[in-house]
Amino acid sequence: MGIVEHRARFFQPYPEELPLPENEDEEDLLEFPPDPKHILWDTRDMEIFFTNHFSNSWEYASDEYPNNPPPSGIYREIGDYKFGQLLESVGFNWYAVTVTEYPEGNYPHFKAMLESEAIGDGRLLRGEIMTITDIMAARLRTRSLRSHIIAPMLVISLMGPRHARVLEADFDGEMLNIRASKLYDFSRENTDSAQLITRYWLGGACGQTTIETLKSK
Repeated sequence: MGIVEHRARFFQPYPEELPLPENEDEEDLLEFPPDPKHILWDTRDMEIFFTNHFSNSWEYASDEYPNNPPPSGIYREIGDYKFGQLLESVGFNWYAVTVTEYPEGNYPHFKAMLESEAIGDGRLLRGEIMTITDIMAARLRTRSLRSHIIAPMLVISLMGPRHARVLEADFDGEMLNIRASKLYDFSRENTDSAQLITRYWLGGACGQTTIETLKSK
């Protein structure tokens, strides 16, 4: 498994202007300081903040830019897919809370948001790796995606103390490559990072994923 600094290869940030997070959402998130004894309370608040901002941004951009709407970002239920249980409650808790894909086009690319009961320190978390590998395996078993040999993953990972990061992953046949952003601190107002994460959640797919395109490179 290879871990490198985040330089996206398979996911593009959405380029158009987006609205700022609503003040009341940020105020709710920052009303109390992070609680190391109740990490999942904080990650839940972050998940609500991001889910609301993703939805508001998707609706805004779809109306403002009808010729270039967000290609991804519509909320989907995890139960709509055969991923099994993307969670654990032994040792510490983690669980995938929401997913999204690309309704237009037969893309193997997939996105998930994950909450972990852990303090972020730069190392990969068990839940991050298991979410990536379980979803990748299921996507590559999907009949409509059989022409693809790579199923890229983008994960928005939420953890303590009210931190988040973006992970991009692919398996090239020999190595699981995971590209990780820095940890973004949401214990204080951090609009730039919130907008960057939102752009990746709404953004497009890119990169070579089929054996034909890989052979032609």
